[in-house]
Amino acid sequence: MTNRGLLILLLSTLFVTSGCLDGLNQQDDKNFWGEDCEEVVDAKCIAGPAPDFALVDQFNNPVNMSHFEGKIVVITFVYTHCPDVCPAVTYQMKKLSEELGDDYNESVVFLSVTVDPERDTPERLASFASDYDASWQFLTSTDDSPVGDMASVWYDYGIEVMIDEEACGGNGHHMEDYEGCHCNPGYMQNPWNIDDCIEDPDHDKNATFEEGLESDIITALDVWSSGLVNDSQAMASIDILVSQVFGSEWDLVDINGSQHSSSTYYEQNLTLIEFFHTDCSHCQNQIPALKEFHADHSSNISIVSVGGYGLGGDIDNVSTIYDFTIEHNTTWPYLYDESHQLMQIFGMNSYPSWVLLEGDQIVSRASGSKSYEQLVGLVEDRSEPVNLSEQMNLILENLEHWEASHMSDEEMIEVIAAALNYEFEEAPDGDYGVSHSAKLYIIDRDGNMRVVWRGYDWTYASIYHDVVMLL
Repeated sequence: MTNRGLLILLLSTLFVTSGCLDGLNQQDDKNFWGEDCEEVVDAKCIAGPAPDFALVDQFNNPVNMSHFEGKIVVITFVYTHCPDVCPAVTYQMKKLSEELGDDYNESVVFLSVTVDPERDTPERLASFASDYDASWQFLTSTDDSPVGDMASVWYDYGIEVMIDEEACGGNGHHMEDYEGCHCNPGYMQNPWNIDDCIEDPDHDKNATFEEGLESDIITALDVWSSGLVNDSQAMASIDILVSQVFGSEWDLVDINGSQHSSSTYYEQNLTLIEFFHTDCSHCQNQIPALKEFHADHSSNISIVSVGGYGLGGDIDNVSTIYDFTIEHNTTWPYLYDESHQLMQIFGMNSYPSWVLLEGDQIVSRASGSKSYEQLVGLVEDRSEPVNLSEQMNLILENLEHWEASHMSDEEMIEVIAAALNYEFEEAPDGDYGVSHSAKLYIIDRDGNMRVVWRGYDWTYASIYHDVVMLL
């Protein structure tokens, strides 16, 4: 599986950093979104001082917990030969550092601890960090017995590590919460022994797509074929990818109760959709430029603003949107999304967000407040509508059946894989696999274990929420 493949999947559900972070996750903002170590009933995240260690970073500098007194520490466990998850985790941490802004390094530090010290020398960690533009410390051991030296660190943080050159026939490794082998790209589970990886007999049947939606779907299939996501999760990511090219169908009412249908707008030349929240300062400050744009371009561009989403625990409704339009004296349609999902379906997650459609195809998108000139630029610099391949037409036709629940997730994936002649890519370099627990810890300013996230079911926005609670 390519690194790009996993990142494409993760990016399809990430929060966009320009504008107001949204509140689509309606969890209680007074509680951590991860597991609170003071409340968990098992011993996997014991409340109290975080275990100390004596390691070195990628520049051979000694590192221990006393170096971070008074700061929040986010610590995770990775290794550089990891073909998929670790690059994605590092990418998420990079996005978290950008979202934290001035608090990053000043009040919050990151640590990435290797689970493969035999190969992850300081020099290799330095190269890995540079490749991913990661500015924090990556930790390893320089002891004569590096694995033995690291074993106590892994034990203290509840990280189970298994290094086995013979595991999975040397072509994969075991993963937490994954049955059998997680096989390297180009290999598949042995149907007679799920703890063994054998060559995929179909790996030479590759359909080539240089760029475009087809290649993006193939990268999502890379993630699915690795076993990191199930059929339903894979189809959710593919559906988002499609929604980033083709406008989703919708029927919404405006603040006066009139019905608006996407089919009506998609029959026109250009439609500009703004997703907003009434409490978002960026959206409020946006009004003058949008008024000027509407006055100059309403004859050839349909403009609609769509609300009904959450921010800081507050969800807009028809009344708040109506009051917003009265306060700002706007004249274009303001629609209410009762399901609170259309913005996310379009792949947008910050306020304000912009989607420009030519017919039913998305030809421009942006996030954050825009000047009049920038709004004009969205139109002038829009991309050309795509010419659909035969394979993509077949996928789109079947997606309509899938959306109507006439096909299962598994059946739809089979159609997509067959249409794109999908295959595994060749295995990456590396002579053995490393199986390890997936955990991320947040340590508070007093050096106490406070939050644990298990597995990979998180994005930087989730960790950002928990870190901000401790700031």
